[in-house]
Amino acid sequence: MLASFGAILINVSLGTAFLSIVATFLGLKKRDDNYLVVGRQLLYFHFVLLATAIVTLVILLVKADFSVIYVVDHVSKSLPLFYRFSALWAGAEGSILLWAFLLLLFAAIAIKQVERKEPVLVPYMIIIFMFMALFFSILLSFSKDSDPFKVFMAGNQLMMSDEGKGLNPLLQHWAMIIHPPILFFGYVSFAVPFAIAMASLLAGRVNLEWTRLVRRWTLFSWFTLGLGIMLGGKWAYEELGWGGYWAWDPVENASLMPWLSGTAFLHSILVQEKRGMLKMWNMVLVSISFTMCIFGTFLTKSGIVSSVHAFANTDIGPFFAWYLVLIVAASTFLILYRKDLLKSERPINSFLSREAGFLFNNVLLIVMMFTVLWGTLYPVYSEMVYNEKVSISAIWFNRFMAPLGLALLFLTGAGPLLAWRKTASKTLAKNFLRPTVAFFIVLALYIGYHLYTYKKWNLEELHIQAGLAFALSAFVITGVVEEFIRTALTRVRITKETFLLGFFLMFFQNKRRYLGYTVHIGLAFLFIGFSGKAFTKETKLMLKKGEAEYFQGYLIEAGDFTQSIYPPQAMNDRNVIPLYTGQAVKINVYKNEKLFLSGTTEVRTYFIYDLSTGKYDGQQPTSEPAIMSTLWEDVYVQFGGIDESGNLVLQVWINPLISWVWFGFIFYNVFLIILLLPIGEKRNISLFGKEYSTSPVYTGNAA
Repeated sequence: MLASFGAILINVSLGTAFLSIVATFLGLKKRDDNYLVVGRQLLYFHFVLLATAIVTLVILLVKADFSVIYVVDHVSKSLPLFYRFSALWAGAEGSILLWAFLLLLFAAIAIKQVERKEPVLVPYMIIIFMFMALFFSILLSFSKDSDPFKVFMAGNQLMMSDEGKGLNPLLQHWAMIIHPPILFFGYVSFAVPFAIAMASLLAGRVNLEWTRLVRRWTLFSWFTLGLGIMLGGKWAYEELGWGGYWAWDPVENASLMPWLSGTAFLHSILVQEKRGMLKMWNMVLVSISFTMCIFGTFLTKSGIVSSVHAFANTDIGPFFAWYLVLIVAASTFLILYRKDLLKSERPINSFLSREAGFLFNNVLLIVMMFTVLWGTLYPVYSEMVYNEKVSISAIWFNRFMAPLGLALLFLTGAGPLLAWRKTASKTLAKNFLRPTVAFFIVLALYIGYHLYTYKKWNLEELHIQAGLAFALSAFVITGVVEEFIRTALTRVRITKETFLLGFFLMFFQNKRRYLGYTVHIGLAFLFIGFSGKAFTKETKLMLKKGEAEYFQGYLIEAGDFTQSIYPPQAMNDRNVIPLYTGQAVKINVYKNEKLFLSGTTEVRTYFIYDLSTGKYDGQQPTSEPAIMSTLWEDVYVQFGGIDESGNLVLQVWINPLISWVWFGFIFYNVFLIILLLPIGEKRNISLFGKEYSTSPVYTGNAA
């Protein structure tokens, strides 16, 4: 009954999307506000329908209604409640419904916001959003692999399964509860900047205002995509047991590509607002970013690529392929149609200018994005054209992306040191002096450390890249910190505030600039962490309980070996179905003959219900590594089973600087949240019960 109600909601949403488009179009053509009101109300009604459908599906999952195929595929009786809720986005059907719901949620919010500033854009936005909504309603209604409310039927008789397969064991991890919906926020919310941009083209209102309207939405999309990527890396590091966090997997790449183009777009709109330039670039970049979001969803849902993250091969692929073609064709037509309105108001005066730096940054980011795109799709292209299955390894991606990443890191540091229009030679020398000195000092220290450690200069590519990454990170951090100190001192000189107070308030006198610079520091921290990969060491130890071996200065001991079952009641009660059994080894790590670190590594075997046999005769193993972290490196140990001689097989990695990766992500995400929130955007800011001005032209306490 409840499943039938959900199916009706989806079918009705198909009609509301179509009628909303028709009503809004007639309103524009006849200049009749009554039609426009109907079009908007239908959009809101469509949102209510999808919200109700989401609630309906969640109820079915939580109740474990095994008459619904989607529930059987992703829920079992032994699955904990919070994992039943996360099963909403565990399958293609549920995640597509979530995509459609979020689209209408963001559309409703965006329309309310835009109406206050550019009401002429609203009807065009409604048409664009409802065309998107129509696509997802068609997908949910007509694709046999997209219906979340499909039930088991035998003739005309509704059938009920005794049990469900349960959630994929790899997804039963804390990061996977929040990682997919956060990524969805990033993917879907980029529809708002795209809709506003295309609406401004349709309305012929290509002015500065549209970039201001999309600014916070773009930041939100960029932030959530980055946060989703970080959580995905954390999940891979803690759950897959291979010692790494990024493998250039196709679905990992799918989230990286819109993040790269979104980064370019965020920087590029600054140039349009400041100098009236790069208007065409911005339209192209926002279109590419949204297209990459749809493409990422296509990769995940279609099954055309092999990935631990992707869903099985479905009939969704052709739907998304045509949708992608339509988006690219429509956006390209509109950009070319309005090309006369997208001409820059002035040319670039000098290559040594900030606007030129942004342009170089854009080009580099787009080159990186297309490099990832080509590497991701080449196996598919090879199989289609040459009937030959090939795989692109991480080595291929690193060969191209590492030098491009280093160039991006340099531009990250150099861009803020350049002036608008043209940078005078004296200013150039002054601004670059200390960052350049920091670059060469760190590079010299790295070379000295390298020679001391290896007794010779190792010309391995990874080691050279690591040295450049350390030196360029110093270049970036020094340039940003110098700018902070210089601005804070200027503020203190005008306002007579203390240096610490002036330094804090400086961030709010121009949030986009100074908080944006903190993101540059976070990127430098990330590159420091990435560079640790050059020094990773790996070995395999075969130990009996209580035995230990030295590796890279650590004495690694195999401690207690235990076997378990979850839930524990299943040990003595046959009516309790076990979720998994586990074999775990306690790991003790000694340094200088003292216990330094300890942890537990485990191999779990999950029991999978087989619908055809009605028994739990399917099994899926998962890895739970022991990760013992310090500021400078992780000792990462994965239990690999017991060999024929009774030895515990332990795979060991020493991963330098991993903590800097997580710290870098946290650092820039914290400051991005402050940048997103409306904090300090007024002339005054409250602090410890007093009002202070965020502008240094006002002196002291504003109260």
